[in-house]
Parts: sequence; structure tokens; C-alpha cells
Amino acid sequence: MRHRKLSRRFSRTSSHRIAMMRNLSISLIEHEVIKTTVEKGKELRRFFEPLITRAKEDNLHNRRLVISELNSTDAVSKLFSDLGPRFKETNGGYLRLIKAGFREGDKADVCYVELTCREESEKELLDEAVLEEKLEAKEEVKVEEPKAEEPKAEEPKAEEPKAEESAKEEVKVEEPKAEEPKAEEPKAEESVKEEPKAEETAKKKEKPKESWWSRFFK
Repeated sequence: MRHRKLSRRFSRTSSHRIAMMRNLSISLIEHEVIKTTVEKGKELRRFFEPLITRAKEDNLHNRRLVISELNSTDAVSKLFSDLGPRFKETNGGYLRLIKAGFREGDKADVCYVELTCREESEKELLDEAVLEEKLEAKEEVKVEEPKAEEPKAEEPKAEEPKAEESAKEEVKVEEPKAEEPKAEEPKAEESVKEEPKAEETAKKKEKPKESWWSRFFK
């Protein structure tokens, strides 16, 4: 039974666990956000938050104690110069864990461990907002450019003379129709020419009026 034993072993020796927490703390000081498993993040909070509490008071004694825990002068200098004054008015709760699903392979619970007060995040948000405004402005300019080209769409109106030309051509095509009565004149002549033929047929018809028996008495 593990009564009153609160630490997580992680199947590692004590020196290995201390080195792991030390490396995670240095990465967190440098980047202010790291991604790790939920269990490591919870254990890191127990190891790292007391260091920030000591960094609130910048004196030689506290610096030596923190250096003995981290073994990194660069990380300790940032901790006392930047993070300590940032959390000066904060009483605990310096880290935040945000769960991020499961890791591929072993399906371990993964989370983001970040500082609750992050100046870089605010700057990034401002930069992203500025970039979005610039992109929206560019899109509006791109959308307005086709509007300036709309007068070019009126060019087909210049083709209206073609319609007038086609109307003139129709008039030219209709002119021969006015000459059709001339084509009918020969028909009238033909009717005149046909009249004599009608007289001849009438004369021929008059001859047979003689009786059929009259030819035998000649």
C-alpha cells in the first residue's frame, strides 16, 4: 500500500524523474507553452509553481535555491527578471492544463501546459487580428476591381451598327420583291398568245356541226 505517497513514479528512478521535471520546467520557461501528457503536466505543476513563488523576491538566496533545482542560469535569469514580476500580484495558480485528446501510438492523454499570464499570446492575437484586417482589406480591393471593369462590358453596344447593317441588307433583299410585277407581265402576254389558240379551237369546234350522214351524200 502506498499510503501518504503522493508523487508519481512514472516507472523511472528518482534521478530520472528529477531530470525530466527539470527539462520540462526549462522548456516551459523558454516557450511558455509545452505539450505533454496529463500526468506529467500535473506533476510539473507541483514542481514548477514553488519556483515561481521564490522568483517573486529577487535575492541571492532565492536565486541559489532555484539554480540548484534547474541547473540553468539562462532559465533562472528569465524566471527572476520576467516571470517573477509578472506574477507578483498572483497568489498561486501559475499554470494551466488544457487537454488535447490522445497521442497516436499508445493513446495517452495529452495536454498543453501554459502560463496563465502570457504576454506573447496577447501579442500573437494582436498580430493575427492585424493580419486578418489586412487580408480582408485586400479581398475588398480584389472584389472592387471587377466593378471598375464594368464599363468594358458595354462594348457589345458598339455592335448596334451591325444590326443597322443587317436591316439595310434586309431592305436590299426586299427590293427584288418590288420587281415581281414585271415577272408577271410575261404571264399576261402568254394569256394574250393563248387567245388565238382559243379562237382556232372554237373554229374547229364549229366544223363538226355537220351531220354524220352528210359525208355519205357528197
